[in-house]
Amino acid sequence: MKKIITDEAKRFKSFRRAENLTQSEFGELLGKTESWVSRAENGDRTISIDDLKVLNSKLGMSFDWFINGTGKMKVTKKDENLLTTTTDIKNEIKLITAKMDQQDKVLKKLVRDFYNTERN
Repeated sequence: MKKIITDEAKRFKSFRRAENLTQSEFGELLGKTESWVSRAENGDRTISIDDLKVLNSKLGMSFDWFINGTGKMKVTKKDENLLTTTTDIKNEIKLITAKMDQQDKVLKKLVRDFYNTERN
């Protein structure tokens, strides 16, 4: 029976080869053995999120490329800057939304107090 190798396992091997690393060198980078790398490339081992984080931080492997098979294999400085900028914008939006919610509560209280004062 022929074994079917997953797309992730193929990309894992493809990335190692693109980096011109042996299975032993790749394993050392990940804190794994050469046989672990071989089994991961053959689809016998699961590649964890932590392993992907190591490959991203040490070699710049793109999460999107590995998981979805889209985009570039490696993240460029431009991509990193865009990601940082996007994250900063999301954080700013959260902060502004929280401030707006707080202002909304204050405004509603003022309106209630105003109408309660008018009735008395």
